[in-house]
Amino acid sequence: MPSETVGASARRHDPSAYAVTLRYRPDAALPFDPAAAPSLPLLFDTTFYLHRSSGKVPPGIRALIASRQHMVHNCGVACAELAISIGLLDPADPRTKTVIAAIRAHLDHMAQDRTIAPSASAWTEAAVLAGILARTQGLAVSKRALNSDQACCQEGRRRELLLDALIYLTAVEQDMLLISANVRHMDLLLQIHPTQNVLLYRPTTDSLPASISA
Repeated sequence: MPSETVGASARRHDPSAYAVTLRYRPDAALPFDPAAAPSLPLLFDTTFYLHRSSGKVPPGIRALIASRQHMVHNCGVACAELAISIGLLDPADPRTKTVIAAIRAHLDHMAQDRTIAPSASAWTEAAVLAGILARTQGLAVSKRALNSDQACCQEGRRRELLLDALIYLTAVEQDMLLISANVRHMDLLLQIHPTQNVLLYRPTTDSLPASISA
C-alpha cells in the first residue's frame, strides 16, 4: 500500500479553529515539574546549551539529565541554530574566537548517531503551526503596512516560530522529552498540539558550575 503523503501532515490542524490571539498561561498550568516528567529519552532545545554553558540550568533539570545520561539526544535544528553564529560573527571582533570555541565545544559533544533531524512530515506540520501562530499572535501584517525594519523583524519572529515548532515536533515524532526554557513559544504550541513530550524550566539567576556534558 502507498505510504501517507506529506499532504496529510498539512491537514492535522484546522487554521479556522484559531481565530483569536492565544493567551499565555501561568506556570502552574504548564509542565515545569521534573518529577512528573514521563520516562522518555531526552532532547534539548537550543537555549538549553547556552544555559548549560553559563551554569543556569536549575538543579532539578540537571538531576533529571544525570539520571538519564544514556538517553540524551540532540536535534539537528538546534545544531543549526548554534552553528550559524560560527559564520555570522565578525572575525575581526576580539570576542568572536571565544564564542566560536564555546559553540564548537557543544557541537563536538553531539554524536551523529545521537542527533536526530525532523522528517518531511514534521517540517510540513511545523510550517502550518508556525503559520497559525504568526497569524494569531499578530505576525501576519501585510508588508505594505510595515516599514523595512518592521517587515524584517516580523520575518525573523516567524522564522523563530518555525524553528521552535520543528524542535517541538521532532520530540513528538521521536517520542522524546523536550527540555526547553522557551516558555512562551512552547506554551502556544502546547495549546494547539497538546503533548506530554515537553518539560519546561526557567534559567537560574545565579550561575551553577557549568560543564559541556550534562
